[in-house]
Amino acid sequence: MIDLSVKLGNLDLKNPIVAAGGPLAGTVEHIKDCVDAGLGGIVTKTTSTVWYLQRYPKPLYSLLDYKKDKMKPYNTPDSYFWMHREHNSCYPPLQFAKIIEEASPYAKKHNCAIIGNFSARTIEEWEEIAIAYEKAGCDALELNFCCPFPPDGLTKSELDLNIGIHYTKNPHEAVKVLKHIRSIVNIPLFVKMSPDGSNFKEVCKLFEEAGADGVTMFANNKTLRVDIETGKPNIYGFAPGTGPGLKALSMRWTAEIAGECNIAVMGNRGLSTWQDAVEFIMSGASAVQYCTPIMIRGLGYVKELLDGIEGFMKRKGYDSVNDFKDMALNQIYTNQELVDKVKPLYAKVRPDKCIGCKRCIEVCWYDALAFGQKAGVIKKNCAGCSLCSQVCPVDAIEMIERDNELEHFQAMSSAHPELAPEDFWPKGL
Repeated sequence: MIDLSVKLGNLDLKNPIVAAGGPLAGTVEHIKDCVDAGLGGIVTKTTSTVWYLQRYPKPLYSLLDYKKDKMKPYNTPDSYFWMHREHNSCYPPLQFAKIIEEASPYAKKHNCAIIGNFSARTIEEWEEIAIAYEKAGCDALELNFCCPFPPDGLTKSELDLNIGIHYTKNPHEAVKVLKHIRSIVNIPLFVKMSPDGSNFKEVCKLFEEAGADGVTMFANNKTLRVDIETGKPNIYGFAPGTGPGLKALSMRWTAEIAGECNIAVMGNRGLSTWQDAVEFIMSGASAVQYCTPIMIRGLGYVKELLDGIEGFMKRKGYDSVNDFKDMALNQIYTNQELVDKVKPLYAKVRPDKCIGCKRCIEVCWYDALAFGQKAGVIKKNCAGCSLCSQVCPVDAIEMIERDNELEHFQAMSSAHPELAPEDFWPKGL
């Protein structure tokens, strides 16, 4: 029996797939629909205490690099970029607590965790909402230290700027909020981070010390795309954006935080497929959040994600998620380990497979490939970068370990040996 359950800090989830804060969970019925879809947890739509964020920006979505197929209307490409203008919930936080209160018994009945997401300006506001959300039945809170971005020109006071991303950029103020909320509620606390911040390891350590049970890496950040036919910015200018291409950066920080801090990490931003969930979990994530992919594909996609993970686990012989959790995290090399453990390589062409397309020669930047009827490698020039083997359409190139590093250094400097460090080449060359 495959066990998809995970431990998210002190929170138990029946599976690692969590709906990220957004339109997926903005009403009672939508929350119930998410529960029925089989999600392990649901982060509610962000609420905030600033008037304009309950009204603006007007919702507007833009799918870019999205190849449609009229013969397959339900086909969704794996590659796309999503930009949006999305206000926080139009309901003030204390009103939204009534939505949570109505939906939470249904979620609890079906073993689905409700994680209340909100942002506020003052300690008093943070406290009032946290208490209301816990009382309404939230199983955990996600303090939104990223969204919203205070829109320029719409603020009525300086206080209105102390919202959302303000706390990622001013982590010591965020710590005060965390410590206070930790002192007044008993449920787990998670922090949603902005990729527009910095010093994430140091900041997450501060959050850990302040009582956070985990962090979410990341919400979206401001992006820009332009229509080159008209010269107009997509959806009028800077707007939050995400897409599969951003997965690698989010995963990098997921791994760094998971490796340095004793708090749970939820991977977010850039996930699209079930394979992405496995990658994040292998890289240290305790759970993963999806919003855009589910919005594009519909709630039925949740079952595809879960079936994909379960099928992968059966194929690999894994009984539980813990069997592959942190697998990659525990194999990330330090710089010293790269020096000590990774041997230099050189390329070798298999003539029986080579089709003479010359693709490899076009990408060799070390002048290590020659061509007759078939490709051939000049071993003394080959730096072992492996690019040729990766573009070869018939996998005719294999990479071989070198016997010693000196040959490798000499290959790297073969174009100008007289300019290389002295220990690369014998004196006089």
